[in-house]
Amino acid sequence: MMVHILKLLVLAGLVLVDTQFGNAQVPNTEPQPNILFVSVDDLNDWVGFMNGHPGMKIHTPNLDRLAASSMVFTNAHTPAPACAPARTAILTGVHHTRSGAENVFWGDGPEWRQFEALGKVETLEQFFKNRGYKTLGAGKIYHSQAPPWAPTSQVEPANWDFYYPSSYISHPYQIRAPKELIYPPGVDNKTRPGGEDGWWTWGPVTVNDEKMADYHVVDWARYQLSQEHGRPFFLAVGIWKPHDPWEVPQKYFDLYPLEDIVLPEVKKDDLEDAFDHGRRWIHQWVVNNNQWEKVVQSYAASITFADAMLGRLLEAFENSKQAKNTILVLWSDHGMHMGEKENIEKFSLWERSTRVPLLISAPGVTQAGAKSDQPVSLMDLYPTLVDLAGYDLPPHLDGRSLVAQLQEPEDATPPVVTSYQFSWTDEPLVGHAVRSKRYRYIYYPDINLEELYDHDIDPNEWDNVAYKRTSKEIIKDHRQVLEATLPNLTWEDGEPSGYSVDGDGNVRKIGFISY
Repeated sequence: MMVHILKLLVLAGLVLVDTQFGNAQVPNTEPQPNILFVSVDDLNDWVGFMNGHPGMKIHTPNLDRLAASSMVFTNAHTPAPACAPARTAILTGVHHTRSGAENVFWGDGPEWRQFEALGKVETLEQFFKNRGYKTLGAGKIYHSQAPPWAPTSQVEPANWDFYYPSSYISHPYQIRAPKELIYPPGVDNKTRPGGEDGWWTWGPVTVNDEKMADYHVVDWARYQLSQEHGRPFFLAVGIWKPHDPWEVPQKYFDLYPLEDIVLPEVKKDDLEDAFDHGRRWIHQWVVNNNQWEKVVQSYAASITFADAMLGRLLEAFENSKQAKNTILVLWSDHGMHMGEKENIEKFSLWERSTRVPLLISAPGVTQAGAKSDQPVSLMDLYPTLVDLAGYDLPPHLDGRSLVAQLQEPEDATPPVVTSYQFSWTDEPLVGHAVRSKRYRYIYYPDINLEELYDHDIDPNEWDNVAYKRTSKEIIKDHRQVLEATLPNLTWEDGEPSGYSVDGDGNVRKIGFISY
């Protein structure tokens, strides 16, 4: 009788604790699962298990091993093709088209709170902290300027029990490659993107892994995984590479000799029927200075370095006592162009910028090696983790839980939306992309330009068929998705500004300059 009364008192106490955070519910009597939340910055679909660059083998043995034991979403997309708006949207659960947090940078501290829709919103880590979890973080989870130039952090300190190296400086200092190597003679360094002492460089550093910032982030996370915590934990680990500068130890470059580098397949004048993103000059500088192979080599080397750091994390996790009761998710904040669409880096609404690796392993729920090619969004991470942990979803979330998808991978999902505010075009403008299972639809309301790509026959997104007669119903369906997401969006009739459309639906940019 006494044992029964004690059980009732414990349950009542847990309900009371949960009630004070506005989420009164009977707790699960099973032990609450831990959460290992891993972000890898700027990682596109070149990883081995996604084979996004089939002409060249990218060495990612640890990612591939994790994929083999997880549920893999092969059609996952970011809400924004830039670090700050994407990470803020993912972690708050509020899409930046609704919050207004669309800019690339906001400076130091949790300045995203300045947006009215985010002022009092319960963030992902805050949700679990408020329900008794121990919240631990390291590295780049929220946006921070790329080290070593600006040791900033948009982490909100109150939401974390501990953050490494600090909630005010979210990433350790990173040693640079030798200046004479990353600013070599024979290259026009005066006109290079980022300037003569800037951020946009590549080449091997002259130190071992142990001197790299990501090594220390993973070291700290490994230590946390070896400890007894006494309560469930939410452990967020942000691996900074392969974010630029693409500078990692020599041994990773040795895996990709320059003579073996395969450049991405591109189409001449690919932007003639598409949006000119204002970054063609960057790609042209790379080509004119004979740096394209080196850029691809350096990005590939940085991917493999990040994979090696992930391997160290997975080793500690798999050997820990928590492995059997921990949900593990791995995601990247956006993709990366390596010359496709005459672009280097991200900041576009095409597949190369928006498609990301997304892996989820939930004990007792996911099937090892299962895959889904249905469209999903990184906005779905917050509701999925809440659902897996057995809590009711907060009402502010714009994403949807993927738990049903984890159980039935091929169940159909609705299209997902990516939006971006372009700031370096002739005139600042906003664009929106809808990715369904087969199509990518893009709309730029400021210039009334539409793009449509059929991935069944055009996976490279080379041919814009938005203005073809046969595309009318497809356009209508995808417009309805945008209208549901952006109720104030308006549509204009007529040709897009700066483009011409002929009778066969071929669209061409007026005054297009071919390189």
